[in-house]
Amino acid sequence: MKHQRIPMTIEEYELLEHPFGYKVEYWDGHTVITPRDNPITTQLAVTERAVSPACRIVPLDPARQQEMIEAFFAAFHDTVEFCDWYGHKIHEHAENNIKNYFAGKRGEPHPASVMALAEDGNLLGLALLLTDEDGNVCLDLLYVLPAWQRRKIANNMVATAVNSLHQIGVETLTSTYHICNEASRCWHHAFGFEDVYDQMYIRLKYSWYRNEIWRREKLGLTDGLDALKQERDRWCAQLDERWRY
Repeated sequence: MKHQRIPMTIEEYELLEHPFGYKVEYWDGHTVITPRDNPITTQLAVTERAVSPACRIVPLDPARQQEMIEAFFAAFHDTVEFCDWYGHKIHEHAENNIKNYFAGKRGEPHPASVMALAEDGNLLGLALLLTDEDGNVCLDLLYVLPAWQRRKIANNMVATAVNSLHQIGVETLTSTYHICNEASRCWHHAFGFEDVYDQMYIRLKYSWYRNEIWRREKLGLTDGLDALKQERDRWCAQLDERWRY
């Protein structure tokens, strides 16, 4: 994925609606739109889940790490998480991510982790869980190969893992998604994860509403302004004093 570079005047730029979560800047007669590198933390209350037979869900096989690396690259090479990255750098990151997981460098790999397999045994996706240094269980990595997405494979992998956690008494599963990854956000919310907002996110939300209100007032667009102002004030009320400006 590459950033957007759109030719326009400075006057057009100043009245442009900003997509939330993105940096919107003006360089040399162009608006440049780039995803911010902000993770959103979410939490799930662990309860028993139904699992449908969309594919085979099996425990991790560390001997298949190279397949996991290639599948990671296939799943993420054109996503917001790696905007403007060179292909070889994404592959290098994929290799480090998988190897470091099994080496325990981000936390202790959790036995509830699973992988999804096709009928022929080919790898379709991964759900890697770990226990961090604070003892929290986290969904560290989740992906499904692009050709197999939207078939409930991610749901079944995570549901299987959640059922294992439920059996051993784990109450909460933590995960994160990229602020600009709309598909990931929707998946997390649909599965039942709830966002845990930090001050950076709250500040971004407040700033977006403040800018959007200014933009609409400049353009004489009054419909919906009262609702936008209520949202602006709601997010402003959650800001610590040191974040206000």
